[in-house]
Amino acid sequence: MNKNLSTQISSFLVDDTLNLDYSIFRLNLYLNGLGDAYKPYKIDYHTVLTSYYLWGGKNLEEFCQDQTVSYFLMNPMNDSPEAREALSLEIREFLSGK
Repeated sequence: MNKNLSTQISSFLVDDTLNLDYSIFRLNLYLNGLGDAYKPYKIDYHTVLTSYYLWGGKNLEEFCQDQTVSYFLMNPMNDSPEAREALSLEIREFLSGK
């Protein structure tokens, strides 16, 4: 077994080096710079917690991605790779307690 292989962490951000700096800037803005009223998404933490409980809590990463994709399928006007990544990170942070 090759121990030098790293685990691939999934991300909604585009792996384009030309736009990666701008994407990270926007991601940080969504996570740290904007108030909840100005973010391109709204999180109902009660619904997230209930959904996670009913889902069974098998795989946190998969749950966060599914919730993010579902949210932006219903709200396509606010969709962007940075908004998807920020929403997924906020849900993961809330559910993991970190």
